[in-house]
Amino acid sequence: MGGPALGGARGGRHARSLRVLGILLGIGLLLGLGVTALAEWRTGTYDRSIQRLPDALPHDSGVRPVQDPGQNWLLIGSDLRGVPAADKWRPGGRARADTIMLLHMPERGGRAYLISVPRDLWAEIPGRDRGKINSAFAAGGSRLLAETVEALSGVRIDHVAAVDFTGFKAMTDALGGVEIHLDQPIHDPSNGWSWPAGRNVLDGEEALRFVRERKGLSGSDLDRIRRQQAFLLALGKKAADSGTLTSPWKLDAFLRAASGSLAVDSQTEFGTLRSLATRLARIGPERVSFVTMPTGGSAWIGDQNVLLPDPESRDGLFDALRDGRLEGYLERHDLENEIDAAD
Repeated sequence: MGGPALGGARGGRHARSLRVLGILLGIGLLLGLGVTALAEWRTGTYDRSIQRLPDALPHDSGVRPVQDPGQNWLLIGSDLRGVPAADKWRPGGRARADTIMLLHMPERGGRAYLISVPRDLWAEIPGRDRGKINSAFAAGGSRLLAETVEALSGVRIDHVAAVDFTGFKAMTDALGGVEIHLDQPIHDPSNGWSWPAGRNVLDGEEALRFVRERKGLSGSDLDRIRRQQAFLLALGKKAADSGTLTSPWKLDAFLRAASGSLAVDSQTEFGTLRSLATRLARIGPERVSFVTMPTGGSAWIGDQNVLLPDPESRDGLFDALRDGRLEGYLERHDLENEIDAAD
């Protein structure tokens, strides 16, 4: 079976069953469910490898959105190359949020929603001036980013999970590579990297290039979001298709790579991840929607090229989320991202 095909932002409904489940399905599902295939003593090893982020969530003493009946996770992907280990997740360190997703799990309905927030979005950062939303993570860690997303969306964040992009290299190699199908060739003239149209098998180093690069490619931030979606789908498909869950050696290698790349808020226990992964598995990929938050056009503000907010579309999306109307809203406005699967 082939890997996912990277096309436009919207595609045919026939691909819905293969939509991206995102970081916590690709990683959390195997972390949460896969450990049952190994001896119980390994569970503690994986749990100890997951870093806990102190002070990762907004303080309840401040003004925060009302908690909705569902559960909301802030998912952060960070490219930490060149960042010293001591600064890896430290607020005020050199790390930036390269991928920002809001995972919404409604209380009922058997659905899940992953809303991607472009890292170049021009946003109000609480206690600071306006800036690109990813700069909140660099300035104040996951707590300030969570505060910024809460202020932007009016949605209360319950948990935070952050993934180091370099972990994708080890995870990809543990699976023996992942397969991507491209509708069109991709070429980066700044460094000569190319991916032809059709089938591409990526090893760990190539996968890192695929999810990282944007400067030499068209589409900038939004284009990279689509490539990251395609990679996450490929990673999840390969993990399921390659017999990883039935091979203790492959599973152990993948789980060690995944858990060593994951950081969560201090209130998230291993059982929390397992429960989330179990629920995602029960929902199934055909009932997970992947959305990119609507934005206005791009603009230069000072020396920064940014994406401007679209308040009307943004508020409509998050109002629907809070009111439990998200499924109907997405259907009416055709906002779901689709990634076709090539067999």
